Amino acid sequence: MKKRKWKLLIILSIVFVGALPLWYWNYQEKERVQLRDEERELRLYIRTADTLRMEIDYRNYEKTGTVKDIVLTPTIETERTIERWEAVSQAFPSIKFPQEEVEEGDWVQVCQRLLGSEGEMREVVVSLASELPEGETMGGVESLNIYVQNGVIQEGNFEEMLKEKGVIK
Repeated sequence: MKKRKWKLLIILSIVFVGALPLWYWNYQEKERVQLRDEERELRLYIRTADTLRMEIDYRNYEKTGTVKDIVLTPTIETERTIERWEAVSQAFPSIKFPQEEVEEGDWVQVCQRLLGSEGEMREVVVSLASELPEGETMGGVESLNIYVQNGVIQEGNFEEMLKEKGVIK
């Protein structure tokens, strides 16, 4: 009987000792996944601040460790970008402007929508360029996107088109 108890005790000890590294590995994997998700979300906030030229405040994040506590504050450049984008979307309805997200201050979503609209902006420029006389250009397929994000007008024809559409004066 004693031998049987010892065998059972040894078997249980081996199972426990064998399960401990497995549990630890699983715990570490969950930590790595959580860290990767947090880093991905941090990069999203940084990209939003960079793309929309916003101020970014990490103080609450440093206290709580929650990425959602990062505060993105619009600047004058942010407002100008939003104004240009809104004017372009009014002139070219295929380019969607996220009015609701802007009003709510959901800047991460606004940034995602701006980056997602690059294809529509490119299509508008390609379409307009095809209507130009032979040898004239619109300034490249990224002209509209560059204008919205930076306010830069690269070509005279592009500037004329923006004036015609009422985007600029």
